[in-house]
Amino acid sequence: MSHKVLVVGGTGMLGLPVARQLKADGFEVTVMSSNVDRAQAMFSGEFRLTTGDVTNIESLKDAIDGQDFVFVNLNASLDPDLYRRLEIDGTANVARVCREMGVRRVGNISGASSRGKEEGIIYLDAKVKAERAIIESGVPYSIMRPSWFFESLPSFIQRGRAAVLGHQPGKFAWLAASDYARQVSRAFQTEAAANRCFYNLGPEKMTMMAALTKFCRRHYPELEPQEVSFKMAGAMAMLPGMKLLKRVIPFFEYFSTRTEEVDGSDADRILGPNTTTIDMWLEQYRPPA
Repeated sequence: MSHKVLVVGGTGMLGLPVARQLKADGFEVTVMSSNVDRAQAMFSGEFRLTTGDVTNIESLKDAIDGQDFVFVNLNASLDPDLYRRLEIDGTANVARVCREMGVRRVGNISGASSRGKEEGIIYLDAKVKAERAIIESGVPYSIMRPSWFFESLPSFIQRGRAAVLGHQPGKFAWLAASDYARQVSRAFQTEAAANRCFYNLGPEKMTMMAALTKFCRRHYPELEPQEVSFKMAGAMAMLPGMKLLKRVIPFFEYFSTRTEEVDGSDADRILGPNTTTIDMWLEQYRPPA
């Protein structure tokens, strides 16, 4: 008999690979979405779908009832208000309902910058508070703290320009979403992964500029990646239609002063090491038509 797993937020860049890996590994997967019509158009019957809203306890009860596992993959899209409503309060609601419904394990995506301590910065603090809500719920948990994903590299190209915001000297252990999805699935298959926080790291470390340069040389050779100062980015953000840039600047300011000195040995040992290099990922990547 296969185990049932609910993926909360399965329509995004990371939720979809997780849902597909879980299904490939024999789980009975349900994807919860607040917009089932959109999800149906995206999945074409690939998964069972259910309507749910993390801000609505009753809808969560309907979605979580009967599930063995729940994986939370919420995306606030760099909106401070959504961080509070979705990632903090929404995750707390999911954790509460999981406890009431007797879910065997709840998983969650956090970030490699998390050490479980708040720093007064919403991007980090939302992750820490979400982690805390799950841990304090009493439901066994597996929390993922991944590094930067190769799949985020296309977002560094905007309006025909490839750019890194600010000086970003830190090296990150970039990883592929497919490797991450395999680790998430493995976590639900082993008791050794219960009540642990894992740092999900790729096999090689590089700066944002190094990763973006490789990406452009392979798929967008006409583009030369540039470093855009925060001062210049701030001036650009004042122009019409640059609302997203205004949100992105504090996010990159945060990372410009951080180093990724974390230990991924537990994830490697219990969930299996991530082996996809950037060159391997670039070979598999297909730019949108």
